[in-house]
Amino acid sequence: MFKSSTSRVSLGFRVVHNGKSRRPHRQLTTPAEGAAKPSATPTNPPSPPPPTPKKGGVFFKLFGLTTVGVGGVIGYAWYDAEFKKLIEENVPYSKDAFDVIFPYFPDIQSFKTVEPPVPSKKLEPIATDVPKKKVETSQVEKTAQPSKPTPPPKPTPKQAEQTKEKEINDKAKQKEAVARKLKEKEANEAAENAALEVIIENLIENNTKFIKSAVEAQQKVVDYTKAHTQALKKAMDDTSQILDKDKQWEAVADAFSIRESTVQEANRISDMAKENLEKLKKTIDDSKKDAVLKKNKILKTAQQKLNEFNNDINTVLSQVKKEESEARVMTKYKDLVDKGRQQFKKELESIMPDVKIGDKKGKKLSEDELNSLIAHAHRRIDQLQKQLAEQLAHESQRIDKALQIQRVEDEKIAQTRVGLERQRLRDQFSLEKDKWEEDARVEFEQELRQHLARQAAAHSDHLKDVLKIQEGEIAQQYERVMHTRLIEERQTFQSEVAGWIARLKGIETAVDARAENEKTARIAQELWLACIAMNGVIRLGKEGGTSGEEKLQPLSKEAVAISEAAGKHPFVQTVLQSVPEEALMRGVWTEDSLKERFPKVKRICKRVAMIDENGGTLFRYFLSYFQSFFIFNSVYAKSDSDSIEISELDTFNILAHADYFLEKGDLLQAVRFMNQLQGEPRRVASDWLKEAKLLLETRQAAYALTAFASASGLGTIF
Repeated sequence: MFKSSTSRVSLGFRVVHNGKSRRPHRQLTTPAEGAAKPSATPTNPPSPPPPTPKKGGVFFKLFGLTTVGVGGVIGYAWYDAEFKKLIEENVPYSKDAFDVIFPYFPDIQSFKTVEPPVPSKKLEPIATDVPKKKVETSQVEKTAQPSKPTPPPKPTPKQAEQTKEKEINDKAKQKEAVARKLKEKEANEAAENAALEVIIENLIENNTKFIKSAVEAQQKVVDYTKAHTQALKKAMDDTSQILDKDKQWEAVADAFSIRESTVQEANRISDMAKENLEKLKKTIDDSKKDAVLKKNKILKTAQQKLNEFNNDINTVLSQVKKEESEARVMTKYKDLVDKGRQQFKKELESIMPDVKIGDKKGKKLSEDELNSLIAHAHRRIDQLQKQLAEQLAHESQRIDKALQIQRVEDEKIAQTRVGLERQRLRDQFSLEKDKWEEDARVEFEQELRQHLARQAAAHSDHLKDVLKIQEGEIAQQYERVMHTRLIEERQTFQSEVAGWIARLKGIETAVDARAENEKTARIAQELWLACIAMNGVIRLGKEGGTSGEEKLQPLSKEAVAISEAAGKHPFVQTVLQSVPEEALMRGVWTEDSLKERFPKVKRICKRVAMIDENGGTLFRYFLSYFQSFFIFNSVYAKSDSDSIEISELDTFNILAHADYFLEKGDLLQAVRFMNQLQGEPRRVASDWLKEAKLLLETRQAAYALTAFASASGLGTIF
């Protein structure tokens, strides 16, 4: 109501303000608007405007509001730690400001309310229903015998019962608090273990990828080191193709560069793998030190995986060291060969300084130079033979020295492998130890549970005996109290049941009446809807039809629906029987279709207006046709109150009046006028009259059924 009145007032104001209302007498204005309208009489000059406020007041207001807001935020942050944390996360530099301000504030714990101490049972007040005489007597006895202490008063049964209930409630609350704390502890432990499992699974997955990459990279190092060693050995030992030595040494250089790049990449990947292994190892060690996490089974799996990873990486590293050792031996051999070649080259240069060794463009050697070269070669051969003899003589010493060097290398490798194997065995032993500890703990827990179960069973038997005795005593007392209470409750219940039965009967009667009204209302609604459907078909015809014939739709389906909705009511059946059979089987023309058809009927009736029932000659037809062009419509009865003489009406007047009332929507009055036609015009309009009468009869029956349905529905309301 308030909303609608407000919208009306605002609408009236808008119309008056714009000055565009077509109905000035309906303008709605508020009293404030009426007072605001200018009058025709002259008014006093407007009062001077109020003085402007000082700008300093606005500044002090803003400063005060800012101070109050900041102080409120700081105070609430001091009171609520959650709010303080939220401010520190969202407002920059707020944490520093709180650290400077809060040391001057008192501790929030000192402001917590202290619960009053609960009085003990010995200090409970004496019941108020103690007789005064007894109190006076006790006072006299106390005066007479001051040395004998007065015993504490015994609590009343009501106070004892209240105290017992309070103790039970306190114990229940304590149990609930302990159970809640245990659940919270278990939930926190489960969350920590779940987080640990996720972390370790991610670390294992990452380490699997890195270890696989590292092993593949180190294997490539092994392969490329072998290739470089073989290429170097081939270039040094192969003397069959002296002209292709440059290509062989180029291949050695390429193999060395590939080996170096592969070694660098493998070292980088191995470092990353070792870092991830250290992360996994640190996580496992930290978890084993934690009392909650050390029992997690994933630590065993993680330790096994860690051992496997270390074993894989150490195995491939040992292969790399072996290949590098062989490469170093081959490199030393190459250095010795290069040193011998350089020495031989220097000797030749000292003998033949003019000859450039290795120069392809140099001149040919002379006979003396060749002789000198041959002589030097013989001396060199003799020297090498002597050196070979010395080498053979000292061969055992050199072999012993080489074996000593190799023994040192083998010892280093063996120590490394022994250390790795020792670490692997130590880790495996640690896993076995953890497994043994777990088995021992499980076995101990089982024995402890069995022992506790035996103790609990013995304690349960003892409690069962005690409770059985107490049960007998309490059962006797309970039987007495229950018998008395049962009699009282039965009497009260019987009286209440009698009252509730009376109320229930009244409710059943009201519900039955309400159900009957609802049933009648539902039938009335269904009947009304069926009647509306029939009226719709009568008024609009078949959906999608364009001409009058296409809009014809049988009404039998709607009639059956009305009959079923009315439940074979006598009035409805009588009205339905009055509906023409043709309307039920074929349908009726709509009023709009009859209106569209009427101009054609009217035109033909005008053309044969002079022809009577007996017909006429061709000349008379022509004369009647010619006359229709010179007769205009004249309507002088435009309402039901206007009188008219039927005998004075001719065909043109009848058609004009019928057309007039048909345009006004009064089909019944139009049919009445068309029914007055005589002769050939009546014969021409007979089909139209028949359809119009069929429509009126059917519509009258439909209106009667709709009125009956509406009356039935209104009857259920009142």
